[in-house]
Amino acid sequence: MEDSGGALGRQPSAPGAGLVIGPAADLLIALSLLAFGSALATANLVGFVAGGSIGLAAAVLRSRTASASERRQRWSVVRVLRRAGLAALALGLRGGAIATLIAFGLPVWLAAIGGVGTGWIVSAIGIAFYVHPRADAEQPAASRWTLAAAGIVAYALSLHLLYMKVIEVMPQEAYYWNYSIRPDLGYHDHPPMVAWLIALGTEMFGHGTASIRLAAFVCGLVVIIFAYRLARRLVDRPAAMVAAALAAVLPYFFVGSGMMMTPDAPLAAAWAASLYYLHRTLVGGERTAWLGAGAAIGIGLLSKYTIALLGPAALAFCVLDQRARRWLARPEPYLAVGLALALFAPVIYWNYAHGWASFAFQSGGRFGAESEFNLHRLLVNMLVVATPLPFIALPLLFVKAWTDRGDRPAEPEHAQERNRVFVACFVFVPLAVFAWDALKHLPRLNWTGPIWLATLPMIGWAIVRASALAVRGLGTAMRVTAPHLLGGLLAFYALCFYYIVVGFPGVGYPALFAAAMGWPGAARQLSMVQRQLAQETGAVPVVVGMDSYQIASMLSFYGTPQYLAAGGSEPPAEVQPLQPTAMGGLLGGEGLMFAYWYPPRQFAGRDFIMVARRRDELSDDRLSPYFRNLDTEIQPLPMISTGYGGIRNQVDRYFYRVGYGHRPAPAAR
Repeated sequence: MEDSGGALGRQPSAPGAGLVIGPAADLLIALSLLAFGSALATANLVGFVAGGSIGLAAAVLRSRTASASERRQRWSVVRVLRRAGLAALALGLRGGAIATLIAFGLPVWLAAIGGVGTGWIVSAIGIAFYVHPRADAEQPAASRWTLAAAGIVAYALSLHLLYMKVIEVMPQEAYYWNYSIRPDLGYHDHPPMVAWLIALGTEMFGHGTASIRLAAFVCGLVVIIFAYRLARRLVDRPAAMVAAALAAVLPYFFVGSGMMMTPDAPLAAAWAASLYYLHRTLVGGERTAWLGAGAAIGIGLLSKYTIALLGPAALAFCVLDQRARRWLARPEPYLAVGLALALFAPVIYWNYAHGWASFAFQSGGRFGAESEFNLHRLLVNMLVVATPLPFIALPLLFVKAWTDRGDRPAEPEHAQERNRVFVACFVFVPLAVFAWDALKHLPRLNWTGPIWLATLPMIGWAIVRASALAVRGLGTAMRVTAPHLLGGLLAFYALCFYYIVVGFPGVGYPALFAAAMGWPGAARQLSMVQRQLAQETGAVPVVVGMDSYQIASMLSFYGTPQYLAAGGSEPPAEVQPLQPTAMGGLLGGEGLMFAYWYPPRQFAGRDFIMVARRRDELSDDRLSPYFRNLDTEIQPLPMISTGYGGIRNQVDRYFYRVGYGHRPAPAAR
């Protein structure tokens, strides 16, 4: 990641003695500390810092033979910052390698060796190509950015692969896993694609976090591929490579379509494919591409209803573009719509059979009566999911010339009016819908994420050709922002993943992490409480999460025999799953799909173990109307971090309370 005048992509320099002495010292110190009983998090970090310091000292001694000007260049502020960023990248992959090797059953000392090797390989490559490249082989910005983009994609995919198994599932992922074990043609709050993909991964590889996230990884690859293919129709190869890198590293795509398995993963993949095929039809005039567009949009509708916004965007382009207007009188677009609807038919049938519940929920039922101006929140959300890069590049859509005259490079295909109108339609039409909604409702963080796919070719070209841009100040903004932003994002992801999975000695986790941390231990504790109550009363109590879905989802995922047995000596065959439900319909509130899976009337007279985020949710005033009597005590449920670094911190406390003899609410009787 380097600006137009930087060095990334030049011929590498020799790595030097530091990359030989450093790894040896690192490994020796880390293994010694492990042998003397240190936690893995401590041993790994001390070894990393010590080995890096020794390697840095060797580099300093080696530079003493250089001239004063060479030393100043070698140890400039920019080079020091690059070393710091490279250290974060190396530590991130190192931690992921260690944790994944342990998760696959290797002993800690052997996993540490693999992690140290992975980290130093990253360091060697980064020092050679990024920190201290050779200055005698100048390359143009296009070549440097091509190499940089390939490195960005490779690193982002490596992070996903090394951490997909070892980061605990998020509540949303656990909820969609609950979808997958109850296959259906639709669900109350989403179409079924996310459930089908999770079910496929679980069927192939068994129950676990990696099985859930494998489909998200594949969807991320699809996004990258189609982002590149669309960009190649608009810009040159180096810019298309940068567009692919953006599709891998911008926050919405890195998290939403590459790591977490939510409906956004298949949505982003279908959206990227739809844009590619729609450009081939609307701008390229290819009749057969309508089939690809119809299939992609149909798959997108099975993923998330948001993709329907591509229809108005395509219609807007046909109205504005004279050549595309002819499609309105031809059968191909209508056949594409028919294909999309045919693929979407299972969801239509499910809604018909369930009182149009999902359509009603997504079209307004989720907002209730709230009415508040939130356009500013929409803007903040856009900056979070897409960074400022799309907003820096958008002015190119409204200028006649993208490059200066003279010996500057030729205008790209993207600069032609039809291509600019295409991008404008597929950005601003969906964005207008979200903006209109934000005038009265609170926008969700991820809503605008996929619309920025249309801007990636333009951003990629603006980054590569920053020195040639005609718009005043835009080239400077790109040169200053893009390399540092992309490098900073990768370093941020690496450190976050490392912190979550391995941990830093002496640094705890904030309470908000408890939503997705400590649930294996919590599920085992509740399983023991459930068995004890069953022995005392002769009936198995029901575990109930006191929110709409998160608690019940996490306890369901980690309350399976595989996870429950992992924390004790009892064989899996003797462990019964928790099978919790949510409070909706039982104790008031919203239960989403849990209200469908567990009809409230079946729990009349049953005993409950109620689990809540706050103590006051289990108060007498809140629960007395629903039970014959309540246990007098509200018990703490500690959420203990169980990362691979051996750090056992209490992240936060949930609470549970037992209620005897459930009395359903009048509407549920």
